[in-house]
Amino acid sequence: MKNNFDGEVSILILDKKYRGKGIGKKLLTELFVLAQKDNIKNLQILTDESCNYSIYENLGCIKVYETVVENKEYDKLENIVTEKAFIYKKEL
Repeated sequence: MKNNFDGEVSILILDKKYRGKGIGKKLLTELFVLAQKDNIKNLQILTDESCNYSIYENLGCIKVYETVVENKEYDKLENIVTEKAFIYKKEL
């Protein structure tokens, strides 16, 4: 997949007290504008299920990959914690 993208966003995280105020949408929209000015055509966005990844879909991004990853942390029962990870594509 590496050759399909010419730009990358590696997970956007906002502090919980700032979520739901449109900040993430504003940041991503501005990022898309700046990337387009730099002639980036296909942007790769990496995220996981701990984030509100539906924001990417609402901004016209397409999920192109989904997997489960171990994050090398343990829960209270000492089981390895896993989570879903996603790659989205935004054509500019």
